Amino acid sequence: MASVTVKVNGRPYPIICGDGEEEHLKYLAEFVDKKVRELSDGVANATESQLLLMASLLIADDLSQAYETIENQKDGDDGTDAAKMEVWAEKLEAIALQMETA
Repeated sequence: MASVTVKVNGRPYPIICGDGEEEHLKYLAEFVDKKVRELSDGVANATESQLLLMASLLIADDLSQAYETIENQKDGDDGTDAAKMEVWAEKLEAIALQMETA
């Protein structure tokens, strides 16, 4: 097993992970850190725990929407007309861009 220390909101967190997963874990931590920093800029007097929870919920919401989009496409849902597909494509691209720039 490998270990890596990641920083979220300026605080170091030692994490144990599988060998070779260190870089991916750092990437994910940077994504979470970016969400936390965005929240801390807009939410006054939030504790670190609250910031981490809010960031986790926002990321979970993004992921939930992406899963829903995929399921709708698999099911051939009536909501897959061109206009709705364009909106979802833009949302997924925005999520991907956030992940790339984290």
